[in-house]
Amino acid sequence: MPSTLQGTFYTYRPIRRLGQGAFGEVSLASVLETGDVVALKRIHIRNTTGIPDVVVREIKALQSVSHPNVVALLDVFPKGQAIYLVQEYCTTDLAALLRRLPAPPPESIAKGLMLQLCRGLEALHAEGLMHRDVKPSNTLLSASAGAAKLADCGLARPLDGGERPAYTHAVATRWYRAPELLYGARAYGPAVDIWALGLVFAELLGLAPLIPGDNDIDQLGRVISTLGSMEPVWPGVRELPDWGKIAFPPAEPVPLGQLLPGASVPALEFLARFLRYDPAQRITAAEAVRSGYLNRQSPLPADEAEISQWLLKTLEDVDASGAALKAAAAAVAAAAKGLAPQPVQAQQQQPADRQQQQQQHQQRADLMRQALQPQLAVCWQFLPLA
Repeated sequence: MPSTLQGTFYTYRPIRRLGQGAFGEVSLASVLETGDVVALKRIHIRNTTGIPDVVVREIKALQSVSHPNVVALLDVFPKGQAIYLVQEYCTTDLAALLRRLPAPPPESIAKGLMLQLCRGLEALHAEGLMHRDVKPSNTLLSASAGAAKLADCGLARPLDGGERPAYTHAVATRWYRAPELLYGARAYGPAVDIWALGLVFAELLGLAPLIPGDNDIDQLGRVISTLGSMEPVWPGVRELPDWGKIAFPPAEPVPLGQLLPGASVPALEFLARFLRYDPAQRITAAEAVRSGYLNRQSPLPADEAEISQWLLKTLEDVDASGAALKAAAAAVAAAAKGLAPQPVQAQQQQPADRQQQQQQHQQRADLMRQALQPQLAVCWQFLPLA
């Protein structure tokens, strides 16, 4: 990884755009002096009042934590009406990878990734920071290093020990939002990250979001219908600001084994420690890092070398599958139009109008292939929300 830089826009050579969002865009770039590859995050400044708070928070959070499982901030500089954040480049993000996997990863790989994420979250919490937006698309994966890294700290906040309980509850992506946030809590702690990380682990085990609500009320209803009624196991829920504003029918919890039938019993028991309603009863990141499940129970977590090998092979396989899908789509399109492939010499002897017709067909086939081809991307393609 490149050492921390002190550069300007002209220190880097943009290569290609990786993604775009509400705050700007992210590009792959190289450091001109060294050739190192980095991610260049350009954030638009739309007014003259200064750098947006969300950008300041992300910079401060990344500057305060130096850990292998938290994405590194290498440089920050302004240019025109934008500020650039230079971050280490990773191959993809967990959300993009999970969308392309035909089956969940081996448990040793899932455990290895989860152990790294727990370590990254432990480092943030040890520095007195809540991430507040843990999710698969904010988890970067470096295939060469076999590393998982928490990223996108734009919603991070310092822990104030209850001295100033004035946080907003409108944080975290809905599917990963803790129940106290869904009920409007303004005083909360790092347990909101634990809930979210548990749902990330559930997605590693099952390849799909465990509780994907359509809106905040639907999310709360789905949490209750999936994990059971809250009040019997969490008496403090009655004290939350939005408790009682809407009533849900009593519900019994659905066994996690039914929701994730391919997961082992120890994995489900470990997951359950993250998804406890009462924040005080959830496992902490430090406890998770030292848990028996991640340290002693077989299979042991894959190390970085094993994860790297698996990631490189998996990405190669999904790319090959994508190429095969493109070829099949082209064949189907050709068959549908009655345009069987012809030898090059025969094509050159075709009348001009026939060649023009085939060129038009080829353009349509190209568009179809582009639509069918899955894309790998780093998590910065989803830039932070205000």
